[in-house]
Amino acid sequence: MNRPPLYPPFAEPREPRWRRWWLALPLLWGVQSAVLVPFWPEDQPRLALWLWSAVLPLGWGLALALRVLPWQIGLFRRDVFRRTQDDDTGRWWRWRSLGLPVQEVLLLGPAGDDQKHFQGLMNDTPLPTPAASSKDATPSLNCPLVLGQSAERAPALAQHLARLVLEFASVSERWPRLRAIAWAGGESDLAAFEKMLGIQDYKLPNVRLPLHDLADLDELIDIFNQECRHAEDWLLCAGVVSTQSSEEGTPPGEGGFLWIVSRQGRQLLHRGEYLSGETHELPAELCSQIQRYAGLQAPPTCLAMDQASQEAFLAGGWSALEHQLAGHWGALAHLAPFIGMSLALLQAKEAGQPCGWLSQDAEKRLAIGVAQPHGNG
Repeated sequence: MNRPPLYPPFAEPREPRWRRWWLALPLLWGVQSAVLVPFWPEDQPRLALWLWSAVLPLGWGLALALRVLPWQIGLFRRDVFRRTQDDDTGRWWRWRSLGLPVQEVLLLGPAGDDQKHFQGLMNDTPLPTPAASSKDATPSLNCPLVLGQSAERAPALAQHLARLVLEFASVSERWPRLRAIAWAGGESDLAAFEKMLGIQDYKLPNVRLPLHDLADLDELIDIFNQECRHAEDWLLCAGVVSTQSSEEGTPPGEGGFLWIVSRQGRQLLHRGEYLSGETHELPAELCSQIQRYAGLQAPPTCLAMDQASQEAFLAGGWSALEHQLAGHWGALAHLAPFIGMSLALLQAKEAGQPCGWLSQDAEKRLAIGVAQPHGNG
């Protein structure tokens, strides 16, 4: 989990002990008077006596001033330190609260490519049945629109995803303002995706960004907010996967996603976070941090891509008991979090409410994030 900047504790300046100082003044003045008055020469004027009597109080005042001065300097430095700390912490939270405004979302999976199957957190979509492509193959949840053996399926998914891109009504008008593509998948899959677009004379930009985990998503969010400042600028984010094996209990799955990211997007995808087991992070603490990214006071509606992530975040109030979607998708390796993000974006669009997503990635890291309606809506 990413944390706000930590600062060493500031040494609190010691306040003068006022009681001692105020008790010392009459005591010292009394001692001075007891010494001066009895032994003062009779031929000396009394005015000189009182002037000498004022020396010690003046010295006391000077000593007190020298004691108060470093204390006041310390208080000033402490206040500057606190303001700097508050400013840096506030700036960090504002930076971490940035997101991707997503205009369009497409999904491809065992339910096919009919986008209505992915709405409503797939509550009305029947569960697919795992099937084996051969006698020796492991039963898996495959996309019914793609044919071919296991090694050929991911590139075929990428080609089908490219065909879905070409069906967008405004793609020809906006294509020249495409700034970059972020790809979640293998190089051969991207090549197949690019080849299919090239058949229709759509050339991908030279800027290619990886999109394999949450660190890549963080970088993508920063790049978009820094570089895509015009309303016409946009990014294409996509990826496919076809897994061949999985752990016992969850069949291999396959799927693909596509986002059109632009300033006109009406759903905002916030940064996600991993739950680190090495630092003994508390799930409730991580859930609160994600809610703060999105400015939420309570946990949102959630979906989970697997059983492990569903159970991990219950302590933080993020419950996905009714929306655990492993049966719809199977094991998706590195793509599982991005499928979860896509489903959350669709739910935020449909319901007009934030939607959280929970997932494991290919390295079994537990991830959490949220999507919510954006201000343009």
